[in-house]
Parts: sequence; structure tokens; C-alpha cells
Amino acid sequence: MSGELPKRRYPRVDSENVVLVKRLGKAPLEGFTKTRVLGLGGCMLLSDEPLGVGAELEVLLSFSGRVVQTRGRVVYENPNVSGEYEVGVQFLEIARDDLEFLHRVHPGIA
Repeated sequence: MSGELPKRRYPRVDSENVVLVKRLGKAPLEGFTKTRVLGLGGCMLLSDEPLGVGAELEVLLSFSGRVVQTRGRVVYENPNVSGEYEVGVQFLEIARDDLEFLHRVHPGIA
């Protein structure tokens, strides 16, 4: 092993944005939070409670007066020192024009 970390498929940038998260399925849940990290393939957001690895979400991200709607899946959730959960979300569906908008807002994520 070379000790190098594998290259990410989509680069990430630090990005704090208001987000509405809706957990879909048998135990629906809805609430506002903030992202901490953003990439074209997903984001990391904070949650007061675990959402469940594998849970499907609707994620509405607010940027400069525009809302980007995505559908995603929780790929990890880790408790942090403040008692919140850092939740990694993989985007499963996002409109092409929303992807282009994200790239314009954060050119470092492409």
C-alpha cells in the first residue's frame, strides 16, 4: 500500500448552506439543518438524530435565492463531539441544470 488516499469521484468544498431534509419511507421525518461539505455527488450535513444508513431523503438546498432539489441516500452518519450527527448523503437524482448551477456557485466541486 502506498499510504495515499483514493481520489474522490467528485471533489468536495466546505459550504455552509440551509437545507430542508425529508426522510422518506416508513418513518418520515422533516427538518432544517445546514450543510458543511458539498460536492456534485453529495453533501455532508448535520442532524440532531441519526437518519439511518441507507435511508432515502429528499434534500432541498438553498443557494443565493435558489433552491436545488435532490433525492439522496444516507451513506454514513457519525456522532461528533457536540452531540450532532455528521451525515453523508449521496445524490441519487439531481436535475442537470441544478448540477450546472452548483458548479457555477462552487467551481471547485467539478
